[in-house]
Amino acid sequence: MTDEDKLRISDIASLLSLPEDLVRRYADEYDEHLQHQSIGKVRIYNKGAVKRFRVIADLTAQGMSHDAIIPVLKGGKKITEFAPDEERRDTQSGPPPTPPGSDLLDEIVIAVARTSESTSQIEHRVSAIRDGMASDTDRILHEIRLLREEVGQSKTELRTLWSQVRELEEDIRERELRKSWIERVAEKLSR
Repeated sequence: MTDEDKLRISDIASLLSLPEDLVRRYADEYDEHLQHQSIGKVRIYNKGAVKRFRVIADLTAQGMSHDAIIPVLKGGKKITEFAPDEERRDTQSGPPPTPPGSDLLDEIVIAVARTSESTSQIEHRVSAIRDGMASDTDRILHEIRLLREEVGQSKTELRTLWSQVRELEEDIRERELRKSWIERVAEKLSR
């Protein structure tokens, strides 16, 4: 069974619009006639079990006994064989048996339920990603602010360094001018 084919009793109850405790009771009563896997205390059914649960629910609602429903589940006897003569006539002239498309309907209902569940899981994941992205964005913006402050401080320090360089250049020029003036004066005196 793939994950998509696995159904729990709660899933089956939801698909059939029956109370979960009623479906659980049917599962207990007809356990040997409903193919399933047990994982601990949890019973996992395949999609085909939905039809069998529906048959059990319908026959029980019509007043059939447990002993009368079992042969129907086994496929050996028809429902009309257990009904009294009047019910047999009503059944024969009554509505036709459920069309084969009902399996398709069951599959559609199951697919819709699974799609809805998958959609909600995807929405939850997207929400978690958005929350993560928001916190990442906040952290990134904080880091950018810190970098801007560092760049601002570096610019200020750079301006200070350039001013000091200019001052040193001016000082060197003044010294060279003094030196050349002193050399000229010394030359004139030495002559």
